[in-house]
Amino acid sequence: MRPLLLAALLLPTPALADDCAGRLRTLLSTDLAANGPYTAMNTNRMAAAKQVYRQTFVSDRHFLVETISPPGQPDTLHYNGGAWNSDGAGSWTLAWQMDADEAAAGIEAQRQAAAQAVQSAICADPGDGTQTLTGTLGPTPHFGAEATVGYVIDGATDTVQQMTYDYVLNGLPVSAQYRISPAPGLSLPFPPGQ
Repeated sequence: MRPLLLAALLLPTPALADDCAGRLRTLLSTDLAANGPYTAMNTNRMAAAKQVYRQTFVSDRHFLVETISPPGQPDTLHYNGGAWNSDGAGSWTLAWQMDADEAAAGIEAQRQAAAQAVQSAICADPGDGTQTLTGTLGPTPHFGAEATVGYVIDGATDTVQQMTYDYVLNGLPVSAQYRISPAPGLSLPFPPGQ
């Protein structure tokens, strides 16, 4: 009887790991703006350099990136395949333009590549009303040979509160953290002539 009980206790473990990996794949492949506009406070560290941004998204085709640190960098408004830099006085100058569908397809392809690269995942309930997921990605075009990703999910609303990505770029360690806040009713400026 004891060996059977032990086997019964151990059997769900692979299923739970598979469920967790599946959940991570779903998170990586889903556009966060699918549930409405949001703001992400983003902190990037590469070697000794630190950058902080506020990113506000209406969709993959309309979002604003504001540089908090280092100071003096222009804000960048992305709209339908174009990127406009702020002059600090309320005007925007076109920095670059590409086909809107190509730009959106590139973002979607990046999400799908990350989701398909999931090698392992661990889910945990820290007891504070959230669920955490941590996983390892194999090779992807964006993150290189390997990346560690993490999510913190609000248990009540099932929404993403935080994402982290750790990987190596050109031999240097990179860490990116995003703190996510829903932004219902968010409106962003439009570039000139739009």
